[in-house]
Formats: sequence, C-alpha cells, structure tokens
Amino acid sequence: MKQLQKNRIQIAALSETCMYDSGVKIINEFTWIFSGLPSVNKTRNAHGVAICLDKTAAKVWKDSGSEWEAVSERIVKIKLKCLFVNLTIISIYSPVNPTNNKKNDDSQKFYNDLQDVINRIPTEDMYIIMGDFNARVGWNNQKQQNLSNSIGPYAVDITNENGEKLIDLSTINNLIITNTFFKHKLVHQTSWMHPGNKQWHMIDYTLVNKKFRSSIEDCRMYRKAAGAIGTDHHLMRIKIKLHFRSRRKLFQKKVVYDSIKMKNDNALKQFQKDLIPTLSDATDKTISIDEKYDRFVE
Repeated sequence: MKQLQKNRIQIAALSETCMYDSGVKIINEFTWIFSGLPSVNKTRNAHGVAICLDKTAAKVWKDSGSEWEAVSERIVKIKLKCLFVNLTIISIYSPVNPTNNKKNDDSQKFYNDLQDVINRIPTEDMYIIMGDFNARVGWNNQKQQNLSNSIGPYAVDITNENGEKLIDLSTINNLIITNTFFKHKLVHQTSWMHPGNKQWHMIDYTLVNKKFRSSIEDCRMYRKAAGAIGTDHHLMRIKIKLHFRSRRKLFQKKVVYDSIKMKNDNALKQFQKDLIPTLSDATDKTISIDEKYDRFVE
C-alpha cells in the first residue's frame, strides 16, 4: 500500500494475489475488489487478481453503483462513471506461455473468458485491461507488422505463443498495447527477468480501446517498487487523462422567514392563532412523533 501511495496510484490492477474466493475488502484505507480460487480448493498454484482503489477512486466507484464482477480466478472487473464516458477496468493474470496441451487449454480458456467480458462492454465505453499477460510481443517479421497496428514501435521482444494470442485479441477488438507506444529506456520498458537466462522481458501490459488512445499520456515501469512490494515484477504505471464524475449534490431550498412582520401586532396575533392548533398535536398520543413533526413543519 505504501508503494501505491508513494507512486500516487489511484487504481491498481494486481496479479497473482493468492487471495481465495471473491469479494470486497478495505485494507489500509484502500478498497480491494478481488477474485481467486474457492477456499475449499486450496493449492500452491499461482492464482488471484484484484483491483485496488484509493479513497477518491473508491468513492467514484460507490457513487457509480459499486458494479463489479468476479469472472474467474484470473479476471475481475469494475465499472466507473467518469465525465463524458463510462470506464471499465479489467485486472487479469494470464496462464504462462503454453508448453503442453494442458497449459494450452488453460491459456485458450483465459482468452475466451476475456473476450466474453469485452463482448459485454458497450461499444461507446472506454475500457482498460491491465495485468500480467505472461506474453512477449514484438516485430518478428515485416508481414506481422503489416497485419497489426495494435503494437507500437517500442516493443522489445520476439513474439511468443501467448504474445500471438494477445496480438489477436488486440487486433480483433481494436485495442492498442500501450507499453509499446511510449519511448523509454529499456530498463523502464521491461517488467520481469527470466530466472534462467537472466534476460529482461516485457510481459505486463496495459491495453485500451484505440479510440481512447489520446487519453493515455504515458506508460512505463518503476523498478524500485518491486523490492518493497516483494515481487519479481516491476510496477507498471500509466497516466490517464480522465476526469471522475462526482455525484451531483442535492440542495434543499432554503426557507427564509420574514421576521420583520412579527413586529406588526396583527401579524403576530395571526401567527400565534395558526400555531396553537399545531402545538396541540404534541399532546395527542394517537399521533406518531414523525407525524407530529410533519404537521409542525407544515
């Protein structure tokens, strides 16, 4: 939580939380909307996703109707009402790059579930997908570059199988992989080091529908946050130009009393005459307190 505050993160998508079941919790003044495996099936396998909101974002989410959905232990989403547009935030955690049929089935199910979520988002809404995709994307050849404009000029890897699925998802749904559109030092583009060959890769991504590309002002990694959080992934931070919509305040019309008229003897006597029947209700035991108050106010 300290790292989120230090880096001024209002909305965080967390992967591999290892939190069981699904629900909403308040932890250190942050609101967590989380989804994981059922607690009856405890396992050592990595799982769990969450969306973490600071006080401001949490208030907007509550004012928007507190809408959320735990799709699976790998996908959770919330909806916010912002100025001029509704915003859906999706936090994901993709299976690792498949090396056998079982892992391939898991990967395919994840992308099918994610596509189903996207299909249910109104076309006019903005949506952002964030998390650990366990995918590498890049320009393997000129043909691939001609087929997809979802990847920007600053991709750093060679596309693997999960990367192909990610590119297909982005192309079909007119999404851009925002990491690849901002120029930074390599150290601020890669998010994870392979434990075997010690090579750094970009495997955490933020996707946004293309028509809202101008709302994304920057996307980069912050390495110092990793050690403090206790993860082997670096913190990915994006800057979004978007204004939350606050609930309209309801103003009660102020009643102004003309006290000057009370100086007039005739007006004062008439006021007292009108008030006496109302005050007599105070001793009527057949009338509730609320009714007595309403009659007095009237």
